[in-house]
Amino acid sequence: MKTSQSKVDMASIKGLPRMNVNIQKLIMPKINAQKPNTLTSPPSLNAPAPLKKLAKPVSPVASSIRDEYSSLKEVTQRIRLSAQQELEQIRRIRADASRYQQETATRARSDAHQLILHARLATQREIEELIREASEEIQKVLADIRVIRITAQEELAAQRKFTNAAKLSTMAISIKEELAKTQRKKKKQLVVSKA
Repeated sequence: MKTSQSKVDMASIKGLPRMNVNIQKLIMPKINAQKPNTLTSPPSLNAPAPLKKLAKPVSPVASSIRDEYSSLKEVTQRIRLSAQQELEQIRRIRADASRYQQETATRARSDAHQLILHARLATQREIEELIREASEEIQKVLADIRVIRITAQEELAAQRKFTNAAKLSTMAISIKEELAKTQRKKKKQLVVSKA
């Protein structure tokens, strides 16, 4: 707060009455003020020695200066005390803010770790579920393959049996034909031998 050298506005100080003080009036009394008569007549020879003058009573200007000085001193002390209290309050607020910032950062890190942990666990569960489902699908496919293989083997066995039956049938027919041929030859030979 910038103040003029000639006037100090005391109203800007919290809780204090408003005072306008003209410092130049307090420091330098008016030039035209009457000065006390310090000239004395020369002492006469028979006159008693002048008595030392007692201390002058305090002039009203000097007492007002002292009053103003003491009130300024009190105001300054109040301002200093108020500034110290505000400084302490600011330090407490700063310490509280720093503590709150650390707590918030710690809480945020903790929440982030918890979130990551939950995400990992959820992902792990999903992976395990997918593996289980894939395993079940694979088992179903393997069971289907076994059924197809068994069916194919049975069909192959049936085809072999049919082939063997066809071979046997063919062999039986060829054996019958050969028997028939041999019997015809024998009959012809008998007929030829009888004739």
